[in-house]
Amino acid sequence: MSKPILILKQPNERLEIKICAISSWGGFDELIQFLKNEYNAKVLSENDGPDARRWILESQNKKIELIHDDMYGNYLIAPTEDSEDIVYEIGKDLEERLKDDNEE
Repeated sequence: MSKPILILKQPNERLEIKICAISSWGGFDELIQFLKNEYNAKVLSENDGPDARRWILESQNKKIELIHDDMYGNYLIAPTEDSEDIVYEIGKDLEERLKDDNEE
């Protein structure tokens, strides 16, 4: 059984939440909808390429980044130290919601 998310934080690096349970290109759209519905996130910019996506959103007056890379899947990043708390909260929320799906 694998973990539904991984919380990665290295010294002098940005907080990163790897969303292992939702790694597909289509899963990115599901995650955007989740952020809009549950965290009232607003899309500030969209950058979609042939094998990667990077959207910048704002939730609770803090910027967050959702990224998809075909090789690495989907991950959420705190672009600033100020946004780490909301990214961590979203990560823990996703972990709780996805662990039930992962245990089936």
